[in-house]
Parts: sequence; C-alpha cells; structure tokens
Amino acid sequence: MHTTINDLRLFPFTTISGDVKTELMRVFDSNIIPFAVCRIFTVSANADGKRGEHAHKKCNQLLICVSGALGLLCDDGEKRHTIQLESDSDGVWIPNGIWAEQTYLEDRSVLLVFCDQPYEESDYIRDYNEFLEWKKKQ
Repeated sequence: MHTTINDLRLFPFTTISGDVKTELMRVFDSNIIPFAVCRIFTVSANADGKRGEHAHKKCNQLLICVSGALGLLCDDGEKRHTIQLESDSDGVWIPNGIWAEQTYLEDRSVLLVFCDQPYEESDYIRDYNEFLEWKKKQ
C-alpha cells in the first residue's frame, strides 16, 4: 500500500473536566483506535528535544500528546505536513510508510504512542534517503 500525507487521520478522545482541585482526564477508548493495539509506550523530552526521525514498513501508530506540546512533522516522500499536538489535542494516526519527526516545544512534554506491531528493529527506516528509495519501490 502506498501511503501519503492524505492518509493521516485525527482521532478525538473524550475529555472529562474535573473540579477546581482536579485536572482534565483523557479517556483512551479502544473502540476508536483504528487497529488492535499490540504495544504502548511513552516518550518524554524537554523543549527542543527531537525524537522519531524514522518511518515504519509495517507498523501503524496513533500518537497523543498527554502533557506539554510538540510539533509533529509527517512526510510521505513528496509532501510534508506539520501538526502541533498539545495535551488537549486529538490523536494522530500515522500509517506505515510515513516518515515522522517530533520536536518537543515545552519542558516535560509527554507523547503516548499506540502501535499495532511489536517492536522489530527491521521494521524501522532510520535514514531519510533510504526512506525515499523504499517509497519509490512501493
């Protein structure tokens, strides 16, 4: 399947407000996640931290900022699109075959990631030029 920037999808999550002593709670209901979840992890970084900088051959991911803010750059080899994620933003589904980079905009920002594949190093494309070559073959 040849994925493009047009395949990115936003997914809203229910938010429940607390009272003056409690904060907003996000509900991650599995019935709106577009795949069976196999792996979940978090990434945290301070302002100007950079993570990602890779694409997956098979793995689909749903990214949600649960604290702070970050910029999410997605690239399909022809077009680029940047989305700003904050703690009250929708989640973003990134299908396989999309290069993604996250730039953390605030200290102690936390990204929550749901994946449909277990960790497999061979699924990663970590060099951008290799990614472009791989996309040409798709």
